[in-house]
Amino acid sequence: MTNNDFNQEITTIELQTPHTKINQNTMIYANRAEKIANIIDKRRPLAQKIQTVEQKLDSLANALLAIDQHRYYLQGQLKEPQIRDRISAIDFSPLRFQITQQQAELQKLRYRFSRDTLNIGVVGLMGQGKSTLLQSISELTNDEIPALRGGACTAVRSTICHQPGTTYAEVTVHSEASFLQEVITPYYQELGLGTPPSNLQDFSRNLPSFNGVDATKRSMYEHLQRDYHQNLPTYQHLLLSGTPRQLPQIPKERIHEYVSQRRNALGELITFNHLAVRSVKIFCPFKNPEVGKIALVDVPGLGDTRLGDEELILETLGQEVDLVLFVRRPDRLRYGWEKRDTDLYKTAAEALPNLKNRSFMILNQVTGADDNQNACEEHQATIQDKHIEVVECQIADCADSQQANQVLNSVLDYLANQITTLDQQQALAYQNHLNQLQQAITRELDKASQAWVTTLNPSDLNEQGKFLTHFNKLWRKITRGLEELLDHLDSAQTPQEEDIFQQQVEQVIQNCKDNTGIPTEEPIEQIIERRFEEGDWQTVYAKYLHEIRNHLTQHFHSMDTGLKQCVEEAKSQVTEVLVEQGNLENLTEARGPQFLSHMAQIIPENLARLKRAFHSLSNFEMSYKANFHYRIRPQLNNLNPDKTNLRLSSSTTTEARETKAQEILTYLGVLQEEAVFKCQHALEDLYCEPRQAVFAEVEEFVDQVLRAKAMKDEWQIFLFQEKAKIWPSEFGQNPQTNDHQKWQQLIEQAKTANKLESLI
Repeated sequence: MTNNDFNQEITTIELQTPHTKINQNTMIYANRAEKIANIIDKRRPLAQKIQTVEQKLDSLANALLAIDQHRYYLQGQLKEPQIRDRISAIDFSPLRFQITQQQAELQKLRYRFSRDTLNIGVVGLMGQGKSTLLQSISELTNDEIPALRGGACTAVRSTICHQPGTTYAEVTVHSEASFLQEVITPYYQELGLGTPPSNLQDFSRNLPSFNGVDATKRSMYEHLQRDYHQNLPTYQHLLLSGTPRQLPQIPKERIHEYVSQRRNALGELITFNHLAVRSVKIFCPFKNPEVGKIALVDVPGLGDTRLGDEELILETLGQEVDLVLFVRRPDRLRYGWEKRDTDLYKTAAEALPNLKNRSFMILNQVTGADDNQNACEEHQATIQDKHIEVVECQIADCADSQQANQVLNSVLDYLANQITTLDQQQALAYQNHLNQLQQAITRELDKASQAWVTTLNPSDLNEQGKFLTHFNKLWRKITRGLEELLDHLDSAQTPQEEDIFQQQVEQVIQNCKDNTGIPTEEPIEQIIERRFEEGDWQTVYAKYLHEIRNHLTQHFHSMDTGLKQCVEEAKSQVTEVLVEQGNLENLTEARGPQFLSHMAQIIPENLARLKRAFHSLSNFEMSYKANFHYRIRPQLNNLNPDKTNLRLSSSTTTEARETKAQEILTYLGVLQEEAVFKCQHALEDLYCEPRQAVFAEVEEFVDQVLRAKAMKDEWQIFLFQEKAKIWPSEFGQNPQTNDHQKWQQLIEQAKTANKLESLI
C-alpha cells in the first residue's frame, strides 16, 4: 500500500448555483467513502501478517521456556562447576515477558486492522458535551445516548455505527466471572476490602466495611455499596456463568435500558440493567449519509468516582479507535486548562501511539445565558502551552447539528487522507520493537550455546584421552578423503568424456535447430499477413528478428538444469567423504547438498570459521544467467535489426508480395542458423568452465576446513560436543553428554523459531 493511494487532497469547489455545489460536495463525500472502504480492505492482509507473527512469537516463547526448564534440571545434575555456573547465568524469563508484551500489543493492532469500520473515539470528562455531539451527528436521542444535566448519564462504552435503515443495538452483558473480575475486584483492591468475592452469592452477603477517611475513596465505596451491592437482585439475572454473551437484538425504544444511568432526586439509581452491561454497539443512520464505513466510539466520561474508567479508556483506545476526538466545554467564568485535561491527554497517549497526529480537540461553545465564546477562544489560544498536541483545535457548538457535522467532515477528510501513512508508521514502530527483541534473543541464545563449549577438560581424563584417540583417527580420514576428492576433481577438468554440462549444451543446441521460432505452416502467407498488420516490410523483418532472437535465448535458460546437476554432484561428493570417511552420518539424516546446509546450522556460532565454510559451500550455485549469458549475447548480434549485416533489398511497387516474403523467410533461416552455429562454438570452448568453477569452490572449502590456522581446534571442539552421536558405542551412555546434546538441540529449535516474518 503506498501513500499516493490516499494522499490526494479533497477540495470543495465553490460553484455559482447552490444545487451544483451540493452535487460537487456529494461527489467529494462519495469519493471519501470509497477511500475509507478501500483503506479497510487493504488493512486485512496486514492483520493476517500480524496473526502469523503472533503465532511465531508463541512458538518462540515455548522454545525459550523449554530451555529454561532444562536449565533448572541441569543445575542439579552437572558436575563440571564452570559449565554449571555458565548455564545458571542463562535466564530467558525477562525475554519471555517481553514476548508476552509484544503479543498483547500486536493483538490490539490486529484487532484494529481487522475491523470493518474506521473508528473515531469521542473522549472527554464528565458533562463536556460528548453525548450531545454524538446526538447531533447521528439520529439518536436522549433515549439512546442521554445528554442530560446533573451528572454522568452514559453508563457504558457504546460504539455507534453508521448504517442506513432501522436503529437497533447489540448488547453484550458480563458473565458472572467477568463481572466480578472486571467490575467488582478493582473496588476491593483499591479500597483494601480483603479477598474479592469468587461468586455472586459471596458478593450478595454483607459488604466489608470501609473506615478510611479519604473522601474520594469513601465516594468509591458508596458507588460499590449503593449501586452494585444493594441493587444486585435487580440485574443479577443478566449475569450468567460462562463467558460474556450478546443479548438478542435490542430495538431502538429499549436501548436506553442498557446504556443510561438515571437517578432520583436523592441520587439513587432508578435504572439497573446498565450495571451488567459490558459494551453496546448501536447501528443507526447518520445525518450525513455519505460518511462511509465509520463508527463513533463513546467512552463514559471521566470525573465520576466509579472505578475502571481510566482502564476502559486505555482498553478502548488501544484496540478500538483509529482517531480521538476530545470534547471540552470551557467554563465561562473559571476558564483555563486544568490538570485533569492534561491527565486525560496523557492517559490517551499511553494507549494510542502518535496521539498528536491521531487526535482533534473540539471546544464546545454554548450559547444563551451560559455563553462561553471568550473561554473557548482562550482555550484555543493556549492549548499548545499545556503540551496538549492535536492535529487541530476547533470551536463548535456540539448541540448544533450543522456545526457538529462540519467538524465530522473535517475529521473524516483528514482520516481518509492520512490514516494509511499513520498505519504504516505504527507498523514500522512495532517492527522496530520486534527487531530489537529478536536481536536480544539472538545474543542470549549465542551466550547459551557457548556456555558448554569453552572447555575440553572433562573431569574424566580417560574419557578425554579416548576422545582424542578417536578424533585423530577421524581427522586423518577426513583429511585424506577431501584431498583425494580434490585430486579427482582436478583431473576431471580436462574433458576426456562427455559430462553432464556438455550433454546439456548439446541438447540445447539440438533444440535450437529443431525449434527455430520461424514460421513453418504456410510461412509465406503468414509473412504477407504480417505485412498488412504492420504496414511495411522493414517493420515485419525487424519484429521477426526480435522474436527469433528472444525465442533462441529461451532455449539456453534450460542449461540451468545441467549446471545445477554439476554443482549438486560436487556437493554430494563432499558429503560422501564427510559421512562415510568422516563418520558424521549420525549428525543429521540429510544427505547430498542438504547435509552441508544442516551442518552449517548445527555448528555453533562461536566456531565461526568452520560454520562459515559449510555455509559458503552450501550456498554455492551456478546458473546460465550469471555465468554464461554474457558470453552468448554477442553471438546473437545478427538477429538484432539495428546490428544485422543482412538487410532487406529495396522494395519496388511492382515487386510481388510472395517474392518479398520469401526473401524475409530466407534471411531469417540463414541468420538463425548462423546464430546457433556461433553459440555452439562459443559453448564448446566453455565446457570446462563448470568443472573449473566447482573445483575452485571445493578447493576453497578444503582450504577453510583443513588448512586454515587453528581450524583443527575448531573441529575438535565441535566433534567433542557431538561425540555421542559420532561414536555412540563409546560415548553415547554418558549422561552429561546426553544433557549437552539436549541443550544444544533446544537452542537450535529456539534459533529457528526466532526467525520472525516482517510486518512491512
